Amino acid sequence: MPPAHPLAANIPASYGLALLSLLRERGHGEEAALSGTQLTRELLQAQHGRIAGWQYATLLGNAIAIDGDPGLAYELGLRSQVTKHGFVGFGLISCATLREAIEFSQRYFQARVPIFDSHLTVNDDQVVIELRERVPMGPLRQMVIDIAVVELCSLFAKVLGQEPGRDGWASQISVPYPEHAAYARYAGRIPPFKFNQPSTQIRFPARKLDEPIATADPVSVQLAIERCEQELASQVRSLTTATQVSSRLVCRDGRYPDIQAMAQVLLMSERTLKRRLQDEGTRFQALLDQVKHRDSLRLLAQPQLAIQQVAQAVGYADPANFARAFGKWTGMSPRAWRQRHALPTDTHR
Repeated sequence: MPPAHPLAANIPASYGLALLSLLRERGHGEEAALSGTQLTRELLQAQHGRIAGWQYATLLGNAIAIDGDPGLAYELGLRSQVTKHGFVGFGLISCATLREAIEFSQRYFQARVPIFDSHLTVNDDQVVIELRERVPMGPLRQMVIDIAVVELCSLFAKVLGQEPGRDGWASQISVPYPEHAAYARYAGRIPPFKFNQPSTQIRFPARKLDEPIATADPVSVQLAIERCEQELASQVRSLTTATQVSSRLVCRDGRYPDIQAMAQVLLMSERTLKRRLQDEGTRFQALLDQVKHRDSLRLLAQPQLAIQQVAQAVGYADPANFARAFGKWTGMSPRAWRQRHALPTDTHR
């Protein structure tokens, strides 16, 4: 069952660490960057660590709020190194050609970061990679897409020993939103963008597909495949009862499923569900609070929604009760959180 939105996804901690390191380099304190995420640098540095999508989304919102540079996404994408992606990156630089590297990435990047599906077609002399959003991303949509397309172009150019904004690697990136002010500053470092398009696409000359990768090693590719398959299998095994409950806690008409309804969905008795959650060190109410917290952050980031509307959308008929609950989760009021973390409308239309 796919997550209801990106905040329900689960991604490598290295993505959060890369963003935190960039913010530190720009002179911003870690406390402000990590506010509301329940994360620490130590958690982000864990070798095989993964973080919840809502935590990364909160980190992105914090980054925009404290840095204010709409070009942050471009910079983050350009700085991506193959080492950031573990054995997926190791596999990319070990492939024989760009074609093989793209095929490798389509299987393992999508499993590693389940936000986009990618589809490759060859039209005459052009390769088209289309990224299709698996989940709605709300006000973070433009930032996430900017990071994804620039990062992919940067990685594929680097495995060929080239620069993403040069060498004709990518002839064009199409995105479904308007240009923002930072684009002009990065025009010489990233492939040219075409804005207000119906879909997200990366285009480059088809002749690039068969260019050899200097670091190719068939033995290393096989090792990377084995390790990536192990990671995929581990993710499947990690689908605990708590994970299944959280993925199904979706608010409809101002109500989340109660424990009785959840037990029916999971084809078990309420008593069994309680016992399994207890064995995993949690309770249904704790999971429900986490989901309400997550959904509250997502909705508060949308300035067109009144706080009363947000409260009702996460199951609180009384805004005062919502404010009390939100204060327990974040240490601040919904209004204060919105003022601190609101995303500039110029960058996220």
